[in-house]
Amino acid sequence: MKILEVFGEPISNGGQEAFVINVINTIDMSELQIDCLTPYYCENDFYKSVVESRGGQVFAFNLPFTPGKSRKNIYKVLLEFLKKNSYDAIHIHSGSISVLKYASQAAKKAKIEKILVHSHCAADKKTLKYRIVKALSFSAISKCPTHYCACSQVAGFWKFPKKIASKKLIEIRNGVDIEKFRYNRRKDADIRKKYGIPENAFVVGHVGRFSYQKNHEFLIKIFSALKNRIEKSYLLLLGSGELLEDVVKQTKELCLDDRVIFVGNVNNAEDYYQAMNVFVLPSRFEGLPIVGVEAQASGLPVITSKNVSDELNIGKNVVFLDLSEDVEPWVDEICHFIDTPRLDNTQRLIDKGYSIADTAEMIRKIYLGTY
Repeated sequence: MKILEVFGEPISNGGQEAFVINVINTIDMSELQIDCLTPYYCENDFYKSVVESRGGQVFAFNLPFTPGKSRKNIYKVLLEFLKKNSYDAIHIHSGSISVLKYASQAAKKAKIEKILVHSHCAADKKTLKYRIVKALSFSAISKCPTHYCACSQVAGFWKFPKKIASKKLIEIRNGVDIEKFRYNRRKDADIRKKYGIPENAFVVGHVGRFSYQKNHEFLIKIFSALKNRIEKSYLLLLGSGELLEDVVKQTKELCLDDRVIFVGNVNNAEDYYQAMNVFVLPSRFEGLPIVGVEAQASGLPVITSKNVSDELNIGKNVVFLDLSEDVEPWVDEICHFIDTPRLDNTQRLIDKGYSIADTAEMIRKIYLGTY
């Protein structure tokens, strides 16, 4: 059975890509061949190598990526590709309702038997533009897909018509390789040594794209206030993105550049969680962030915004706070965990379905029609 995983964005280091690659790396490939496609570009050679090592190919059309603008141009190129290449199922992943619409229309026109649309996020406000796009997509989203998937209830209801989300939504957990994220003292020491972080320093961590969604500006403000309370504190930031330069500038203006470490994109994020003491995620909007699951798999306290689905409350020590001008409540909660030992959330994660093995098996059954 041939499967095509379609990304509505470039293949980079985002949570959506990490989810798909984790599944491909884990799923039982007997009876399956899985290829990946982005209408844009692939800038993650490691992910490409994983797909190829599992017998698949990665296709990129190299269209210009213009977030916030029409994605209609993907329809024609995807339809042409699907007419030339035979697939039994297509699994469409995107944060854009328009991408889910146009990609599922192309798949239906190409007579693909199984068409899965997968919502990985929600947003903070139901803007006029959002309402218009969702209304214009209603017919196609209602008629073209055969399966409606989401990482959380919130993400599902955000992307899909209410009647469909109420009756047909398949919630697929953002599973992770729990054992890979288990705390490792040696890796903790190695990362601290690499970046000059003292062994007894308090490290706040964050993993995510430097974008409006992730709200790094607020995170830097939190850390600036925290440093006034905990002198020997550091902020470890993984990721890249369009707002990276703005955040670097902000840290310099606040004289924090000797304590804020910009790691960039890495393919071994699990090692960096080991050097953190608390994970802070002040996102403006999310579905169910895979980094929040990974942090809990590493035994870290997680402090996140109330704009994140409460389904992220998997293990212990997960706190949800309001986003406001006042950072002090965030600093208070961070300080609350100064002397908190790491937890072993393994059984809680397994019990709630966040093992990548369970996630991969569920998806396999959907593909094969045995779910």
